[in-house]
Amino acid sequence: MLKFDYAKSQNTALRLLDKFGMTGQIVRETPGTGPAYDPGEPVITSYPCTLAVLKFDNKDIDGTLVKATDKKVYVAAKGLAIVPTTTDRLSIVGAQHTIVRVMPLNPAGIVVYFEIQARA
Repeated sequence: MLKFDYAKSQNTALRLLDKFGMTGQIVRETPGTGPAYDPGEPVITSYPCTLAVLKFDNKDIDGTLVKATDKKVYVAAKGLAIVPTTTDRLSIVGAQHTIVRVMPLNPAGIVVYFEIQARA
């Protein structure tokens, strides 16, 4: 039995990101439905999300793994239809960003939010 209510933390994270953040989209591209040698046009699907964009601390920027232009993005897990991956893209105010890394905060197996490293 859990001693802490992580579902309540999920709600709190969503409420704070909704209040202080913005809306964005996670864009997922899946291959067409044709045969392997000619799958056809990919299907692009956008999933709305609630997020907050921050800068990385100077101590975290090494120029290789974390570049100065990278963004630290917190995405609310509650209400998100998918789990973000590094093959997805993140749309922030219409600008497309590559997802470099996804780190879920998931104590006790309940994802509270995702911390995403995004690169323009």
